[in-house]
Amino acid sequence: MANYKHMYPIEKMSKILGVSRSGYYRWANKTVSARSLENQRLGKKIVAIWDNSRRIYGSPRIHRDLIKLPEYQASRPRVARLMRRLGIASRIRRKWVATTDSKHNLPVAANVLNRAFTTDGLGKAWVSDITYLPSQQG
Repeated sequence: MANYKHMYPIEKMSKILGVSRSGYYRWANKTVSARSLENQRLGKKIVAIWDNSRRIYGSPRIHRDLIKLPEYQASRPRVARLMRRLGIASRIRRKWVATTDSKHNLPVAANVLNRAFTTDGLGKAWVSDITYLPSQQG
């Protein structure tokens, strides 16, 4: 409508397009709020930090780096909200845990069962599965 207002009356265009005149004028005369400008400035810094982290950092780490800078102050939820709007997210690495270390000089237990899984009574052979349980020692 703004491109054609010199050719056609706003009233006529608003009726044809199904838009209220007051809505058009509100849109045409709007100014960008201080909060929007601050969000844009903050968003640029968030993207810069995210890029410098090789696109790994999420909102907690980006927030931690932001609050170290006096000119950028924002809460962690605000950083997360801006990251969602910008379409950026942390890269979550899968945790890989080595459960077996075969390259050692320690003695290896003998294979006494030798795949003979039948016995002549209860409690003669006990077998188990090795399940990884994390501990403080590794």
